Amino acid sequence: MDGRTGLQLTDKASSRQRHSGSFIAGLLSLGALAAAHGTARAADLPSTTQAPVFEPPSPAEFSWTGFYLGVHAGGGLDHFAFPFAILVPGGDSFHGTNGITSVGPIGGLQAGFNYELPFFHIVAGVEIDNSASGIRGQTAVNGTLFSGAPGTAIFGSKFEDFGTARLRLGYAWGRFLPYLTAGFTYGTIETFYSVSTPGFFNVGASTATRSGVVPHVGAFGIGAEYAITQNFTVKVEYLYDFINARPVVFNPVAGSSIQFNTRTDYHIGRVGLNYKFDWLSPLAAPVAAKY
Repeated sequence: MDGRTGLQLTDKASSRQRHSGSFIAGLLSLGALAAAHGTARAADLPSTTQAPVFEPPSPAEFSWTGFYLGVHAGGGLDHFAFPFAILVPGGDSFHGTNGITSVGPIGGLQAGFNYELPFFHIVAGVEIDNSASGIRGQTAVNGTLFSGAPGTAIFGSKFEDFGTARLRLGYAWGRFLPYLTAGFTYGTIETFYSVSTPGFFNVGASTATRSGVVPHVGAFGIGAEYAITQNFTVKVEYLYDFINARPVVFNPVAGSSIQFNTRTDYHIGRVGLNYKFDWLSPLAAPVAAKY
């Protein structure tokens, strides 16, 4: 009987061990299923992680440094008094003083280079330009010869074209640049006349190009320029372009002389548009992304 009881106890213990193992295995399976289900649900939920935020590059600070090309248009004005003397064949003559008012349009091209110094916002530069000109003026003179005969004359001049090579010095308030300018100038001037007296009539003209620097010949002025974009700028400018008075003498026929003074001193006002190249300007800041 003791043997049977021992066997029965052994069978019961073995049965308990089998049930216990099955229970643990079931718990592990349920845990694995729950973990898999949680992972699947988490994949379906919206993410709480912030997407990368891209910040646009800050606009590059404008620099005036660089080469530029442009166009301009405007006009010029001047009035001056001059003496004249007319001698006709036979020794008769008359003389006096009169004045000429000249006015007209101009237009042309310019090119230059600016350098913005790394201190005090000072901008130094050089500019060359050339303008076709329609500035002209003339005056009529009525007089009486020594003999008492009447005499008439017309004197005039035309500014055909002119150009300058100037230094510029300004102060930059960001995109706004007021400046002073001065330098070399040249101009091509046509001078003309006609004279009519009893028994004598003559017309004539001459063209000359003159150039130089201050004080007797030159150009100086003031201007302001504004950068409307990183590359395009607009400007307004006043120049006093002067080629001082000089006598002009014509001897059309033997025994005759037509002499008068002329000058080319013009008040020039013009507006311009420039394109600035970025070859020497600071590079723009790179695009940055924050995570």
